[in-house]
Amino acid sequence: MSFKKSMKGMLAVAVVTGIVGSAHVFAESQAAPTMHKDVLGGGVLSNMPGAVWATPDEVASSKQGLREMGELESQKLKGSGVAGMASDQYDIENNPIKIGEWNKGDCGKDISDTYARHTIGTKTDTSNGSFLTTHGNATWYNTSGRNALPYRNGSSTTGQNTVDVAMGIYFSIRDVKRDIAYDVYRDDFGPNQCPQKETLRKTIVDLDKDTFIKLHGNSSDGIFYARTFVKLTSYNP
Repeated sequence: MSFKKSMKGMLAVAVVTGIVGSAHVFAESQAAPTMHKDVLGGGVLSNMPGAVWATPDEVASSKQGLREMGELESQKLKGSGVAGMASDQYDIENNPIKIGEWNKGDCGKDISDTYARHTIGTKTDTSNGSFLTTHGNATWYNTSGRNALPYRNGSSTTGQNTVDVAMGIYFSIRDVKRDIAYDVYRDDFGPNQCPQKETLRKTIVDLDKDTFIKLHGNSSDGIFYARTFVKLTSYNP
């Protein structure tokens, strides 16, 4: 089966329910998480119990830091454009961190394990904190304006309560081949970084469908090669 044909079938399973989160909330409610599916079959979670949300000052510093990171990137690529970016580099997660058992079926039949990424990539220190540059695939999972990153957010049933990237921060996402970038807001966790599925471990961000289209030009491709800038709370490569 061709990739486009298989993608057409997977697009039908994308779950689009969800409620927009608030940057002024410090922790999620204790209700059970809501699971969505992206177009690659990866699980995305909303309303994770105990998830830590950025304070208003942290949200502001994430925006300011992204401007610094953008300026550094522009200087680095001056004269070379998109050709100067790492078009074949993938920051693949090879030893994902088990944080819970919320994602039934993601990693195999009757398996509910939920896995996060380490903060793999390049760390840059700015006047607004440390930022992580990561390269990998982007996909989409909803039409409600939500966006997800697969880093630990303080929610765990396995003792992995470290916050590597807080909820409610802004991060930068670029379609490398089209050389288009936007700053978007982190609402959710995902995709699940299943050890058995390299496709998911190469995926570094899950987007809202409209954001995906603005960056990539269509939603039917299902994935594109991306670069992200993400503000770090903790650095655990």
